[in-house]
Amino acid sequence: MSDSVDMNPPRRYFSIHYILLRFLGLGWWHHPDEENTENFPVCYLFYSIITETVWVAGFVGLESIDPFIGEKDLDRFMFSLSFVITHDLTIIKLYIFFFKNREIQDIVHTLEIDLQQFYQNNDKNRRTIKITRILTATFVFFGWITIGNTNVYGIVQDLRWKAETAKLNDTDVKLSRTLPQPIYIPWEYQSDTAYISTFLLETIGLLWTGHIVMTIDTFIGSIILHMSSQFAILQEAITTAYDRTIVRLTKGIISDSGDTVITIDSCNEEDKIYYERIVRTHYTEKEIEIALENTFKSCVRQHQMLIGCVQNFATTYSYGFMTQLLSSMAAICVVMVQVSAGRVAEAVMQCKWERMPPRLRRLLLMTMMRAQRPLHLTAAGFTNMDNDCFLAIMKAAYSYYAVLSQRQS
Repeated sequence: MSDSVDMNPPRRYFSIHYILLRFLGLGWWHHPDEENTENFPVCYLFYSIITETVWVAGFVGLESIDPFIGEKDLDRFMFSLSFVITHDLTIIKLYIFFFKNREIQDIVHTLEIDLQQFYQNNDKNRRTIKITRILTATFVFFGWITIGNTNVYGIVQDLRWKAETAKLNDTDVKLSRTLPQPIYIPWEYQSDTAYISTFLLETIGLLWTGHIVMTIDTFIGSIILHMSSQFAILQEAITTAYDRTIVRLTKGIISDSGDTVITIDSCNEEDKIYYERIVRTHYTEKEIEIALENTFKSCVRQHQMLIGCVQNFATTYSYGFMTQLLSSMAAICVVMVQVSAGRVAEAVMQCKWERMPPRLRRLLLMTMMRAQRPLHLTAAGFTNMDNDCFLAIMKAAYSYYAVLSQRQS
């Protein structure tokens, strides 16, 4: 049975992401408690192929060739090129979600199911779920705002074009009608009917690809946040291991005598000292040592499982991080994982190790030594996703902005 603060653990951490992923054709994702890893049944596979071919391959393909067809001013060219880079790199993420599907499911299964056999603070898990859902809703909302602003700008520009065109004579050269998004359109769209249809097609394509980017980014960010939360829970498990063992042994004594059951949350330091005295009266040192050993072995196994989960994630999504080097959310979340993992050694120092026999101290020493080896999430092995990398990107981005602004002025 899980040594858990709450016996009703939260389930389905990523339910909102799974709904979006299903709708976008990125897999009919099943929750880990369903024990079903078949994300592409036959009927849904056809839906997925059609949607990804039309809205991703088709839309991104037209975006990719737009900068290199026709004459464009520098601003339009750079704007168009930025769309190309962003959406073309999304194809790497799609490859991971289609062909590394099982590996991602295993990582989610570890976070939601496997770690529940160890100590868990489910209040913290619920708070993490709430934070990830707020982040997801915020990203999607501001994505809608951005696309909506672009469409409003396009409508205003088209109204201006109509007003200017109405003033022209039959012999004057008419200005070309443009769409708000940088995308190559292979057919004529200057008439009202063709323009409105193309405008709607472009908007749907942008919404579809935009939601794919936002859903994948927030899903990956949510996984990282849950891993960070699990490291914080592991620190709590190690720090409270001695007290939890004493309280658990005390519960056995009290339950035999029929008194009120106690919990570690209701104990102050004086209570803990009192319960420890009771335990040492009713149990031998060998029995206490065995109980402590079982508790710390559980913490060690929890640490190993969490390290394996992070390493599997780093291997699976390594190339995906190449596309997210400019994503502040991903970078911040990665730093949170590394900071949380590094604090496991501090938790060991706070676990009342001085009251334990030498044999258990060696076990704690091994845990500290492993915790001092940093966990790295890398961008395909080129660089570590850490604070230094994020700051370097921000400095470079500001330098480019300063140079371009100076050139523009």
